[in-house]
Amino acid sequence: MAEGSRGTGAKDGDRPLRRDAARNRERIVRAAREVYGLRGLGVTLDDVARHAGVGVGTVYRRFPTKEALVRAVFEQDLAMRQQSARQALEHPDPWRGLVDFLMAMTADLAENRGLHEVLLLGSHSSEPFETARGGMRPHLEALIRRAQDSGQLRAEVVPSDIPVMQQMLIAAAQFTQGRRPDIWRRYIEILLNGLRQRPDDPPLTTPGLSDPLVEQLMGPVRPEPAQAPPGEG
Repeated sequence: MAEGSRGTGAKDGDRPLRRDAARNRERIVRAAREVYGLRGLGVTLDDVARHAGVGVGTVYRRFPTKEALVRAVFEQDLAMRQQSARQALEHPDPWRGLVDFLMAMTADLAENRGLHEVLLLGSHSSEPFETARGGMRPHLEALIRRAQDSGQLRAEVVPSDIPVMQQMLIAAAQFTQGRRPDIWRRYIEILLNGLRQRPDDPPLTTPGLSDPLVEQLMGPVRPEPAQAPPGEG
């Protein structure tokens, strides 16, 4: 079938896509979101094509490299995380705003293996991902400072503590091997109790990880070799 009549706002580079080409692109992105969410970024473009119900050549026409597809799937997710942080900063209760942000972020990471790998493990190379990840830091710093200034968050807490905590929570969810994927909610309650400032809190005796070390552990991400379309190379 030819790629139909024009009539959609979707684009391939600077060119508007024809209607059926746009539908194929949307189907591929939706399928990739599902398989990346369930299985992580280790799946191939062939896996995505099978899940989308299209030929692998169709996937390569829309996304010539795996990086292009990963970017299409997750750039919006990272932008939504920044929006979530901005909304948390507008909450009238600084502690509640921080808690809401941490709960929403951890839920996303626990339910979406691909997003976890992109955001916390630096499993895929993309300048927009690095920019988006770096753009989260000012919001996180502001959330922490605001909660500390209100007297509700321990003064020792630093931004680098948050990704480490989230990694701990995701590990708890993965430990149940799918039987209790929501178990992280129990452990985030325990962690939040530890984060909250109380008059009788003993001081923390072990320093947190440095920001450069956390950045090193989360990245910098390494580029993946481009996948050649079938029949090439």
